Amino acid sequence: MLLEKRRNRSGGFSLLELMTVVSIMAVLATISFPGIKIALMNAQMTRSLADIRSIGLGLRSWATDNEGVFPAGETFLGEEIASSNDAFRLLVPDYVDSEKIFSVSRSARGSKADNRIESAAEILEPGENHFAYVAGLFDTSRSNWPLVADGTNGTGTYVREVGQKGGCWEGRKALVAFVGGSAEVIRLQGDDSERYIPREGYPEENALDVSYMGDTVELLEADDS
Repeated sequence: MLLEKRRNRSGGFSLLELMTVVSIMAVLATISFPGIKIALMNAQMTRSLADIRSIGLGLRSWATDNEGVFPAGETFLGEEIASSNDAFRLLVPDYVDSEKIFSVSRSARGSKADNRIESAAEILEPGENHFAYVAGLFDTSRSNWPLVADGTNGTGTYVREVGQKGGCWEGRKALVAFVGGSAEVIRLQGDDSERYIPREGYPEENALDVSYMGDTVELLEADDS
């Protein structure tokens, strides 16, 4: 009889033991989840940083072939460049061979780009580009001026809420490609309702409030209509 009881006990866990294991696992999951979340976000940010750097280099190549002028005003077909989609569309496929680099996985602006680029009408359709663009600059403009930034909330600022426009990185950081060809992750400043990219040398000012660059310069947001 004693041997039989021992065998039965060794066949599985008691209810108390199972509850203890589940409780420990729940505590461990609670502790590790924030770390996993941050690691995942950093990995996605690293990928998007490489993408925005490629966009910036594509724009510089365009400027080299167009007397130092970045895309602005009108396209070769006389169509107005009214959004960053319009400007970036000129890069594909001669200067950038894939439209997928224009999408950010955490963006609330639309689905990922499908890379259908055989027809001009299919390139960077609304929702396929998630980056803003500063139009009206030259490749000789100040090298530390922003040229491309990951999408804002539509006003050149960012928000804390994930799932909202401008909330891609929880209002903590933003990705910027500069006129000089470099690209960086920038820590945002400002209050929770209006986070902004600090202007170099003037951190109290929003670098995407582009009036300091000249009267002909404007910030073009992505088209997600």
